Amino acid sequence: MIAQGKHLSIRKMRAVEEDFLLYLKWMTDPLTMKYWEGMTEHFTYQRVIEEYWAGIREGVIPCIIIYQGKSIGFCQFCILNPQYYEVPAKLYYSFAGRTELVYGIDIFLGETEYRNHGIGSQALMLLMRALFSDYHADCLMIDPKIHNTRAIRCYHKAGFRDLFIVPHRELQDGIYHDSLIMGLKKSKT
Repeated sequence: MIAQGKHLSIRKMRAVEEDFLLYLKWMTDPLTMKYWEGMTEHFTYQRVIEEYWAGIREGVIPCIIIYQGKSIGFCQFCILNPQYYEVPAKLYYSFAGRTELVYGIDIFLGETEYRNHGIGSQALMLLMRALFSDYHADCLMIDPKIHNTRAIRCYHKAGFRDLFIVPHRELQDGIYHDSLIMGLKKSKT
């Protein structure tokens, strides 16, 4: 278990059919794809498996978010550096010290009926606490596309601050979108 709260928990995604089918369901939902991969991306069961193992080889920890016993979302995290994150080193190090342990995170609720109830914010806070305490992160970074205003509001509520924009960073639906790089340092208290 990555993190455990009162009603929420986060566990590692397993290389089993149940988890692959769950992720496939979310990655074929238009409301998720609008912000995650784009409407022109087409996920298959085979693609889910291939991306899962590619992420594992790169050090990404994929996870399932569980609310009151039901799997409702996905998050992932990995150790970052400027090259892995594909951002200018000068900007990256203006936030993160060269010796700091930095984790990048991604998160979404795949079950759309659980959105807009504060559950995503709670899941994000649970993941953040685990990364700071159990994984010894010094800081966290997240990179929403600038048109994903709901996610950006959620990250601001969690304490993330805007660091810089990387223009034309992510290709989605044939258009390169700008990414807002946001960061949060571990509290010194």
